[in-house]
Order: sequence, then C-alpha cells, then structure tokens
Amino acid sequence: MSRKLTFAVNEYYHVYNRGVEKRVIFNNEFDYQRFLLLIALVNDTQSVEILQLLREYSVPELLRCPREPLVKVLAFSLMPNHFHLALREITENGISQFMHKVGTGYALYFNLQNNRSGRLFQGTYKAKHIEDDRYLKYMFEYIHLNPVRSALEAGQLVTKDLLASIIENPFTSLRVFAGLENGRIAESVIDQQEFKQLFESFEDHTLRLKQWNEPSENPYSEGG
Repeated sequence: MSRKLTFAVNEYYHVYNRGVEKRVIFNNEFDYQRFLLLIALVNDTQSVEILQLLREYSVPELLRCPREPLVKVLAFSLMPNHFHLALREITENGISQFMHKVGTGYALYFNLQNNRSGRLFQGTYKAKHIEDDRYLKYMFEYIHLNPVRSALEAGQLVTKDLLASIIENPFTSLRVFAGLENGRIAESVIDQQEFKQLFESFEDHTLRLKQWNEPSENPYSEGG
C-alpha cells in the first residue's frame, strides 16, 4: 500500500493483496473458512487470541460474542491466490490495525498448516480510496465479479449461467446478500447496511452485474 494514502474514519476503501510470487494462499475450503473466521474475530479494538478462543468456544459461540469493531466489511471476494475487501473505517487507524491482524494471523495459520516459513503475502496490502457512491457501487460489482474476471477479460458477457456460477461460489459476499449464508461465518463478516442503501434490492444489484461493462478509464483496475 502506498503510504501516501491516509485512512480516514467513515471513509470507504478497496483493500486487496495476493500471495507472494502469486502463490496459492487458499488450498481448500477449510483455509477459506479460516480466513473468514479470522476477519470476523479480529475485527475488534481489543486484542484477540484466536487459538485460545477456539479451544474454549465453538465457532457459533464466538460469532455471537459482542465486539467493538475497527471496520465495517462491506464486501469480499476470496480467490485461490488473492483477496479483495471493501472496508469502511469506523475507528481511528482501524483499517491498519485490522489488516495487520488479518495478515499476521492468516500467515501464521497457513505456515503452520503447510510446514513453511517466511512471507505469505506479496508485501503490504494495497488500498484505494472509494471517493463516492458511484464508485462504491462499482466496487461491489467489481468484487463480486472477480471469480469470473478471466471470462470477462476474454469478452464474455455476464449471462444468467455465469451469474449463477458466482452465486454458487461460497467465497464471495454475493451469497450473503442473496440470503444463502444465513447463520454462517460469511454472514457474520458482512455489514449489510451500505449495500441496502446503495441498491434497491438484491435483484437490482444482479441486474447491474448482468449489464457489466468495465470502463476503459477505470481507477479501480487492479489486475487481480
């Protein structure tokens, strides 16, 4: 992330990173779910010892615990070698604290699981300021379409079948807004308020996805 970017409370940001040397960072469903659980649990102004909590409580119990969040997580997309998040900072220095906890916690978990050491991510996470509602809407669309990015770049349109394949993917927040993750970790991660304010309905959002046409002058083209 460019250190020229200063995070501000109540502002929105697109935050993303990939594995070092573009390596895979999610090997299986358990890895994806662990990353989401980590996002849910470390989003707290208080220090969190994940391993200790998992020894003492079940996951449903942990998800019900009250927290003082650092950020609002508005959308996510997890891909085999990278991730995208749309965040709103709600406490001073919240995004920096949150991302440090997420990056450190997941790297420790992944290295232990895979008997490796060293960096997992390609440097510090990247971030871009989302300046207005127009680009906040755009970011929901960009993030939710990330699983089919290669098809879109090859000129494929967002057909009904392509959209269905995204909704079937359990590792984007599109399923949360579709009401398909009720009671699961993904639902506990997402704050749905902004989505409901931006879009008239879930169908309104999916209609925009079907009409997707990436602008040639796109400040959020991340190449990932």
